[in-house]
Amino acid sequence: MLRKLKIDALKADLSAVEAMLASRSEADDPIGWYQFSSRKEEIELALDEAVARPQPHAELGIFFGGAPVQGSRGINADFAGKALEDLQALVSKRFSGREFGRLAQRGPVPRIDNSQMLVTNIVRGSVGFVLEESGANAQMVETPLKAAVDEIADILSRVGADDEAVFDEAATELDERILVTLKQFFQRLDENGATMRVVDGTRDFLLDRHAVARARERTQAMEIAERDEEMTGTLFLLPDSRRFDFYTPVNRGDGVLKGTVSAAVMRQIEGQPELGQAPIDPRAIPQTSWRVEIKTRELRERNRAPRQVHTLMRLVGPVLEPPR
Repeated sequence: MLRKLKIDALKADLSAVEAMLASRSEADDPIGWYQFSSRKEEIELALDEAVARPQPHAELGIFFGGAPVQGSRGINADFAGKALEDLQALVSKRFSGREFGRLAQRGPVPRIDNSQMLVTNIVRGSVGFVLEESGANAQMVETPLKAAVDEIADILSRVGADDEAVFDEAATELDERILVTLKQFFQRLDENGATMRVVDGTRDFLLDRHAVARARERTQAMEIAERDEEMTGTLFLLPDSRRFDFYTPVNRGDGVLKGTVSAAVMRQIEGQPELGQAPIDPRAIPQTSWRVEIKTRELRERNRAPRQVHTLMRLVGPVLEPPR
């Protein structure tokens, strides 16, 4: 069972047992009091274990409702297969973008085998599927695939949100390849009259018919153009928040380029001994000029001015001479 659903089920059981205990006293019903008290201790122990247990691997629950679903009996096979294919494509593209930088506009997704999810359970009701990371190795730290799955779940929750500002935050996390798949996915949901509930490690949210139609309209109205550029200037890095500020002689008068730091740059900072690269102290970086590669995404939406989002993709190297 998904960790989030297991915790919610244990909390519901605990509330039911506590209600039973509140309705009786030890003097009036000693046997019942003892049984419910023992059951309460068992649930509390199981709940503590579930909350404390780390969840380093990716898991995602997708529950469909609406026209493609026939009660608890089943779901349209063509719809379910294609919808799961879209979700897997979103995860794979996000994973590859995080690990290997910008994806080409077309062509195969790099190292797609590393991002494959397994359908490990089928949940009845509003028919659902439990997807889990295929890797069997025990790990105590969060895997890169889990980070990618969590980000896709976050994007799905924001794209259909009522608040336009919440959608704007999600839009800054999109790239060309992910946007193409999002358009296809929400068009499929909308045309089939489907709803979707998503459950991951910390989130449990529903995209009803209005949210699905809203997400389709928003994604269809958006276009993204990307470019990569090498620049020389003064770089300030905040590794904990994965943010950067970058000053160059070109943009100094207009302000500073601000944005997020890619996973590739984080690996450069931490050091890659297998490649003969030593760690880089972020505090020392602003002491000299650096040559860096920055990806700029321009978001174009109907009836809105274009917006630019910047991502630091690579630290090329320090520059001994100050830029001219």
